[in-house]
Amino acid sequence: MGDISEMRAVIVILAFVVFTVTLVGLMVSESPSMFMGMVTGSTGTTASGSPTSPTDIAVWNSTHTEVINDTMGSNYPFDLGGWHFRLSYWLPGSSVKYFSMETYDFFLFFAYNIEDMQWYSAQNTLKSGYYEVTYSIWKTAIPLSVMDTDYANGGLNALRYTVQNSKTKLTLNFWFNTTAYTNCTDALASGGNVYMLVGQDFVDRNTSINALGFISGIFTFSLPGLPFIPNLILWLMIFPAAIYLAFIFVLRIIGAVFGGGGA
Repeated sequence: MGDISEMRAVIVILAFVVFTVTLVGLMVSESPSMFMGMVTGSTGTTASGSPTSPTDIAVWNSTHTEVINDTMGSNYPFDLGGWHFRLSYWLPGSSVKYFSMETYDFFLFFAYNIEDMQWYSAQNTLKSGYYEVTYSIWKTAIPLSVMDTDYANGGLNALRYTVQNSKTKLTLNFWFNTTAYTNCTDALASGGNVYMLVGQDFVDRNTSINALGFISGIFTFSLPGLPFIPNLILWLMIFPAAIYLAFIFVLRIIGAVFGGGGA
């Protein structure tokens, strides 16, 4: 019988998968709603009429705040409700500036599955368009001049927008120091800050986790809603064993082709 030292890595990977699947099974049996999305229009009581738990109320809405500065091509990535978002503030060669929002997935350092989001006013009027936000880069974006006009007509209450794509939807509220600055453009051009409060309803959260998505999330170390450190722990648990198996496999191939490899 040949050298079976590579079986150690196989055992590590199999043990990891079995442990993870068992843990998920226990979680589902204990709290089935954990892997289910809430039905639109749900009230504050359960089907039996009993009140919802405090944790249910806590996750009904998710919020996030960003502080935006006047920096060329600034990106503001954040995670909310199981989705990855990125707000971009663009400054092209002209004096026109834009905001754009997109969802994306990532593996290690690579972003993919990028999808722009459309911007709508509180009255559901489309505010965004397709612009060359900077040299040779076209994005669905809203010009700051449009936001300045909205502010002039309705104050800070008019700087409330809904952004959405095929995946999810967010509510954005912008504000700035109205005593020191006349509008968003003035605040950014004068070195001030523009603040953005992000709100998301429970129904728009990425709470539906199917088996394929969960397993792919494990092996790409991008489980939705999981912070970087736990994803890194998963990487340290399984990736070295996978690299070891690949190394052994390459050695076997070299041995079979050129001779001298163990059987």
